[in-house]
Formats: sequence, structure tokens, C-alpha cells
Amino acid sequence: MKKFLPYRPVAVVIWFLCFCASDAFSQIDPSAYLDKQGQLNYSSLDFWYARKVKESILLSGKTIDLYGVGVVSPQSDFYDTKLKDPKSPWATSNVYSKMVLDVGNTRVYPEKRGDGSCCRLETAIRKDNIAGLKVEVLIAGTLFVGELNEPVRGLKDPLKNVNQGIAFSKKPKAVKFDYKYRVGNQRVKAVYSIDPVEGPDKAEFCVILQKRWEDQNGNVFATRIGGARRFFTGTVSQWVNGATFPVTYGDCTRLPEYDAKTMGLIPGAGEVYVRNSKNKMVPLVETGWGNPEDVPTHLIFYFTSSYQGILYQGSPESVFWVDNIEFVY
Repeated sequence: MKKFLPYRPVAVVIWFLCFCASDAFSQIDPSAYLDKQGQLNYSSLDFWYARKVKESILLSGKTIDLYGVGVVSPQSDFYDTKLKDPKSPWATSNVYSKMVLDVGNTRVYPEKRGDGSCCRLETAIRKDNIAGLKVEVLIAGTLFVGELNEPVRGLKDPLKNVNQGIAFSKKPKAVKFDYKYRVGNQRVKAVYSIDPVEGPDKAEFCVILQKRWEDQNGNVFATRIGGARRFFTGTVSQWVNGATFPVTYGDCTRLPEYDAKTMGLIPGAGEVYVRNSKNKMVPLVETGWGNPEDVPTHLIFYFTSSYQGILYQGSPESVFWVDNIEFVY
């Protein structure tokens, strides 16, 4: 809602493109998704469109709106599940699945705020009964830079469906955004059935700057140049405007607050898959920490209502609102 621009629905309306030394990847322009001030396009979160998925009568029988951040032509085919604004770096966990039947799940929504809009991320469980087979799946609301590989054709290995990150060579001092949240205490894991999980849920924001490369076998590696990560629990019901989170560069293990489980290198702190130059999804491996003066090649950046939502874990009560995302230089 950067300047309270009008909310413009053009219709009714968690993780990378990888850098490598090959010609295909060297042609990626790190400024492709940035404006002249070095901000990500549409980071005010005022511009949205919606793809449409018509579900079978065996499911909801409804037309589902899969909201995305950006602008598309009013003459677009909104039933085209590949519809996207090519200038937008943003993707969401609003997913089109094809498991015999077409399925649409929406967990990321535009919500009116002032004269513009913000982004509402919510965690919820979808329950279906197909020919006597009960299916219950928890999906968290996630806004990230990169792409979701669609259609999703199963519930196995969800991380392999998320190609997270964009080419990026800037070095922001901090990330600034507005937020509020309501995070549930009771977590569950829901994939086919619902089972309790220990510990409270957490909403999350994360930014990681990397320098990536690819070897001759298509394996993708990176050094960690900088980053910031924050978890949110409990409830903050009023907007916190202009909250600023500094980006730390260099070896984070020197920090007194360092926690290897949440701040460590990939995959130790969590698995990530990327698309290599051979168009295959492969695991990303961070080999070490970069120097503060190093220039990144890629950006990982996301907001989510449940920090383990990609593993179908979270609280159906969790909601995370964000707005006016900015890099501070």
C-alpha cells in the first residue's frame, strides 16, 4: 500500500532460479525485477490478479481464484493456469494441483488497507472426500520470490515443487515492511490425516543473499553472503508500520544470537531445491560463508504464516499480514 494506490483487481480478483557459469544463466539480468530505486516490482502489494481453476463437482464444484502479485491484461485468459506478470518476481503458495481432478488451493489474499491493499497469509486445512477417501491437507500462506512448479501432482516431496529465488546483485542494509499477525499455539500435521505436533506455530520472514554456481554435473552450490530471519509468535493486532530488520553480512556464527538450526547454512538449516541449467530440480548446497565485501548473485526472500508449512505443519489459526515491503540501502 506504498502510497495508498487504488486496489486494482485485474480479474475477480517455499523456495530458486540458480546462477551458474553457463551461457543460459549468465544472461539473467539481476535488475529484471527491480525498479530504478532498487526495490522489487510490486513490493507495495497494491497490484493483484487472479488465475481461475474450476473444480470438479466431486470436490467443491466452485471456481477458485488463485491470487498473484502483479498486473496482467484484462483480456487475458484467466483460466490459463500459467498466467503471470513477467515483470513480477513474486510467487505464492496459491497452488494449482492435478491429482486426477483439478484442484485449486488459495492461502494468500489481497486485503483492502486504506486506499490500497496488503497481503494476508493464512494457514488452513483443506478437507475433501473423494469416492469415500478422506484427504486432509494443511497449507500455509507464503509469499516468496521465485516460482512454484505447477501443476502439483502429489503430496510427496513438496520442497521439489518450489523453485525459490531470483537473480539479484544489490546489498541492502535492511528490510523494512509493515506487519501484524495472529499466530496459533496448537500445531498439527495434516497430510491425509490430522496429527498433533509439539510446540507453538510461528510466522516467519527470511531474506538470504547468496553467490551461486553450478558444476559440470548440474549440481548447484552457493556461499552465504548475508541474511536476516525473524519468527513471530502470539498476537499483534495493530499494524506495526515501517519495522526494520538489519541484514547481516559475512560469517553469522560470530553473532551471540547465532542458532545453527535457524541461521545455519543450507541444507543443515533446511532443504532447498533449485532449477539448474539442465532444467532439473536439484538440491542447493551452501558450502560456506562469504565475505562482507562479496557481491551476491541471488536472493531468497519469503514471508509465511507457518514456518514449517511446506511440511504440512502449522496452526489453522495462524494469519500473517504484510505490506509495503522495502529494501533499505
